[in-house]
Amino acid sequence: MKTFSDYDLKQFERFIHSPYHNRSQQCIDVFEALKYYMLEMSATSFTKQELSERVFKDTKKINTLEVVLSKLTRLAEDFIALERLNRQPYMKQHLLLEELLERQNLEYCGGIIKQVTNQQKNIHKRGEEFYFGKYLLANDTYKYTFLNNKKGSWGDLNKRIHALDEFYLIERLQLLCDAENYKSLYLTEYGKYETNILAPLLELDNTKENPMIILWRTILLTIRDEQEVHFNQLLNLIDKYYLNIPKNELLSIYTTITNFCVRKFISGYTEYSQTLFSIYKKQAEQGVLSHDRYIPAQLIKNIVSLCATIGEFRWAEDFLESHINDVKPEIRDSVYHYNKAMLAFYQKDFQSAMEHLNKTEKMDLSFELGRKTVLLRTYYELKESLAFDALCKSFREYVHSQKGMPTRLKKAYVNFTSVLRKIERLRQQGGHHKILPLLEKINNYQFLTNKPWLIEKLKELPAYKRALKEQEMAVDGGR
Repeated sequence: MKTFSDYDLKQFERFIHSPYHNRSQQCIDVFEALKYYMLEMSATSFTKQELSERVFKDTKKINTLEVVLSKLTRLAEDFIALERLNRQPYMKQHLLLEELLERQNLEYCGGIIKQVTNQQKNIHKRGEEFYFGKYLLANDTYKYTFLNNKKGSWGDLNKRIHALDEFYLIERLQLLCDAENYKSLYLTEYGKYETNILAPLLELDNTKENPMIILWRTILLTIRDEQEVHFNQLLNLIDKYYLNIPKNELLSIYTTITNFCVRKFISGYTEYSQTLFSIYKKQAEQGVLSHDRYIPAQLIKNIVSLCATIGEFRWAEDFLESHINDVKPEIRDSVYHYNKAMLAFYQKDFQSAMEHLNKTEKMDLSFELGRKTVLLRTYYELKESLAFDALCKSFREYVHSQKGMPTRLKKAYVNFTSVLRKIERLRQQGGHHKILPLLEKINNYQFLTNKPWLIEKLKELPAYKRALKEQEMAVDGGR
């Protein structure tokens, strides 16, 4: 029930009051008691004894309560499944057609098939679910015509095969993309995925012109080969087809593309930051930022962080103010202050950045990494050496303790703390002969977060100019 929205709770209440679904008054009574504790009392926890007392006026009827809770749980499962079914009309229609075929009600079945076929023709947003529904309809249509006229069902059998080809290719290409992303994220080989077996299917007339197949094939090539030509082709395809792709699937595609850009940026291809910004702007303009009513806090963080690094402060401020109310209420304040801290830091208002960071609460790994990183950089800028040293040590330990954290991410943050600590020592102790070797090391790191900022801080050191001068003198002497 904690995962139910207000709408869900109202609908579930209607559901359990319906005698078709529930004939137990005790289930209704327990539901009302749960609502009382969760909503009116805002209780984070309560005992079965308390619940039993409220429902049965007796704290000892725990066994009875557990039986009722079990029934109520099954009702909640049925409700969730039914709600899901109502959001998938193609599945509902398929189940209806299957039942009509089983009952041999062919006349009525034929009318439903004609109706659903006409509905499908008018659907303009065609993604994975559309092609799954198309296959189910082709499957049901073939069964219907086979029962009516076995000899005349050949055409519908071919349509069934073609519909399966389309759905299979879209699904298989998406899975291959997931596999490539997984291998890239965790820096490991989980086996080879043979793509050549798809080649004959990709050349069929009904598949080689299919926008979704073309799109996912290009995404796969982009992730696997990481060639600029595939990436540019992918951006052009999205501009061409985005109006015809369902929002949830378009968001999935955008996520794949942004992850690719982030990987390239982390690997040192800084030009991808502007590309990523333009993609985020498109997402915002098209309203493709979330699957449901709330925008993920991580996405807000990613967008604002990127804008801060490339100096798009006004756009980021406007974006944050206009979208912060779309973040879940329980984390909204922390998300707001974290992102305000990020913007303040990049505008060199370090005191304001500290004030905003102090208003944030711990949320998840990504935000904790971001918060500690900004805090460490702020301590460096404010020359808070004691706090800086303490956080360097604890941050490094924190990163090492995260067992589920991807290897490349761990390396990026561990390398960051190591490099920044060396820069701080050079600032305090000097040692210009160590400057250029450290700069070379930074440039050669494959995984290093905030690389441009670290290079900037290194070049700000007075010893950097001396190191450059000595290098020039050495070159001149060699001539």
